[in-house]
Amino acid sequence: MPKETTPNQGKRILIITYYWPPSGGAGVHRWLKMSKYLAANNTCFVYTPANPDFALKDESLIQKIDPSIHVLKRKIMEPYFLYRAFVKKSDKAHVNQPSSVAEGGGMIKKLGKWGRGNIFIPDPRVFWVRPSYTYLKKVIQHEKIDVLITTGPPHSMHLIGLKLKSFFGSNLNWIADFRDPWTNIDFYDKLNIGKRADKKHRRLEKEVVASADTVVTVSENWGKDFKALGAQKVAVITNGFDQEDYRVQPIEQQGMFKLTHLGSINADRNPIALWKAMAALKEQNKAFADLLVVRLIGNVHQNIVASVAEYGLQDQVKLLPNLPHKKALDELYDSAVSLLLLNDTKNIDGIIPGKLFEYIGAGRPIFAIGKTIGDTGKIISENNLGAITPFNDEEAAKNVLLSFFTSFQRGELKAFSTDDLNKFSIQALSEKFETLF
Repeated sequence: MPKETTPNQGKRILIITYYWPPSGGAGVHRWLKMSKYLAANNTCFVYTPANPDFALKDESLIQKIDPSIHVLKRKIMEPYFLYRAFVKKSDKAHVNQPSSVAEGGGMIKKLGKWGRGNIFIPDPRVFWVRPSYTYLKKVIQHEKIDVLITTGPPHSMHLIGLKLKSFFGSNLNWIADFRDPWTNIDFYDKLNIGKRADKKHRRLEKEVVASADTVVTVSENWGKDFKALGAQKVAVITNGFDQEDYRVQPIEQQGMFKLTHLGSINADRNPIALWKAMAALKEQNKAFADLLVVRLIGNVHQNIVASVAEYGLQDQVKLLPNLPHKKALDELYDSAVSLLLLNDTKNIDGIIPGKLFEYIGAGRPIFAIGKTIGDTGKIISENNLGAITPFNDEEAAKNVLLSFFTSFQRGELKAFSTDDLNKFSIQALSEKFETLF
C-alpha cells in the first residue's frame, strides 16, 4: 500500500496501463506523456506490472516520467515467458508482437496463436485481473481516488476497470481508453477464434463499453463503432506530440534524398505500389536512383525484405534496428520526408498510427500509403501535412515521389511549422481529458 499523499487541487487519478517505461514502442507514449500534463493539476497514480514482458525496451524513457507521479507496481503471471521457452530462437523476440499472429509457422506457433485467442481472453495478461482488483480496491479507498483510467491494449486492463467500477459504482468515474479496438483490431480474425471464445470476447467487450462512464478512442470512425456497441458517452482524443521533445529544423537540401519510417512494419503494411514506383523512377531518373535512401527503423516483416529485393531496391532501402526515442527523432530531422505505411486491413478507416504525431512534431512532409478518405488521410489532407496515396496506386505513388524529389532538388522542400497544429499537442489533448473528469 502506498503512503497516503497530501490532497491537492484537481482530481485524484489512477491510470492502469501495461505499457510504461522501460517499455519502448508505440503503446507507451500516450500515457507517459498524458500523465505528465495531467499531473500538473491533479494527483496521479500509475499502476503497471513489475515484471512485464515487453516486445521493445527503451531505457531512456524512464527519464521522461514526471517525478510527481506515484508509480505502483505488482508482479503478474506472464504466459509469454512460458511460451517463449518452446519456440525456436528466431521467434523468441516476436512472441508478444502482432506479427506473431501472422499466417504460417510451426505447430508450437499455431498452438500458441490458438491459445492466444481462445483461452487467454481477451489476452494473455488476463491473469493480472483478479489480483489487481483485490489490490486496487484498497488503493482507491486509501488514496480517495476519484477517476480511474484504463488503457488498452492489452484489453485485460479494462477488465480490471470493469470489476472496480462494479464495486465502487458512481463513486468512481471510469474512463476506458481504447488506443486500438478489441474485436475490431486488425489481427483479431487471424487468431483462429472459435464460436464460444468469440462470443465471450464480444460479451466482455460490450460489458466494458456499456459500463464505463466514458469510452475514449483515437479516431472518429472507431468512436462510431464504440457508440454502436452501447457506450454511454464517447470521446475522440487522438494521440499527439509533446512539443518539449521536438525542434523543427529546415530540411537539408544537399546530399541524399532520405525517406524515413519509424516503428515496426508488419505483413499488412507492405507497400507494393511504393516499391514499384521507386523501381520505375530508378529506371527513368538517374539522379533519383543516385540520391534515394529509404530508412526503415524497427522490426520489419520478412515479406517487406523480400519485396525490396524483388524490385531491386536493396541499395536504396536500409534496415535499421529499433532506436531510443531521441535517436529515432534525430533520424527524422535528418530526413527530407517522413514515410507512413498503414495497415491494409478491414479497420483501416479508423487507423491513426501514433507515429503520425511524431512526424507532425518533427515537421517533415509526410508521405503515407493507405486509404485517402480514412481518418489518417483526413488529418494529412486537412492540415496540409503532405500526401497520401491508395495502397495499390503505383502511378499516384510515383507522382508524389517525383514531386517531393523535384522540390528537394530545387531547394524548395520545406518543413512545416507546428504553430498551427497545437490541437495535436499532448498538452492540449490532456486538457480534453480533464473535461471528462
